[in-house]
Amino acid sequence: MPPMRLKQAENFPGCQKASCTVLQVSVISIAALLATVALHTIFNVHEVIVAAASLGDPPGPETTHRSGSANGEGRTWYRRWAGHLESPGAAASGPLRCDRSPDSRFDCAPEKLLSRAECEARGCCYVPVSSRGPAIWQPWCFFPTSYPSYKVENLSATQTGYTARLTRTVPTFFPEDIMVLRLDVVFETEGRLHFTLRDPANKRYEVPLETPKARGQIASKLYRVQFSADPFGLMVFRESSGQVL
Repeated sequence: MPPMRLKQAENFPGCQKASCTVLQVSVISIAALLATVALHTIFNVHEVIVAAASLGDPPGPETTHRSGSANGEGRTWYRRWAGHLESPGAAASGPLRCDRSPDSRFDCAPEKLLSRAECEARGCCYVPVSSRGPAIWQPWCFFPTSYPSYKVENLSATQTGYTARLTRTVPTFFPEDIMVLRLDVVFETEGRLHFTLRDPANKRYEVPLETPKARGQIASKLYRVQFSADPFGLMVFRESSGQVL
């Protein structure tokens, strides 16, 4: 029986060369078409997911967004884990002032992505930025310039620099706000400045690093310090050029 089937197969008329070529081309074309449709579907689904994550409710507890880099390779650019900062934020006095330059925006949502409603409930500004290019790292939810902060009280000079008491009257959305801080500014050398913020009511752990001790006023410094009283701010300038350090 097997020899007869082999003989029948040998006698079966083969396809012509031109017909086989057309058949092969047709199969390849169909495969390429199916691959194109599959890729198109994948990219459309990806775009819908990204749009939903950007415009709708925030993603789940662990979220990773990806974007194309200059060489075309995908890279992870953002990952945050949801926290427990759900208490209302401080109400800004008057309308929100959201005209902050991108480089000076301080993230109001350090623990997770927030929707517009959640961001504004914290008293913060919600300004989406481009998901590509250098703007990808700029926070969408950031503190306005009018957000209640610390103010300086009793700024006074010491033998080695300055000391001040910082107070705030409005709590933030973070738990366990410290309403009073102590600022110590020490001019250690002509080229080195050391400042610390501490809770004066509770001693906290500090890394036991040996640091040089200042021995009095520095006659000539390469820098100068400027304070902002309300809200509290500290800026260090290069003495020779006035450049902010």
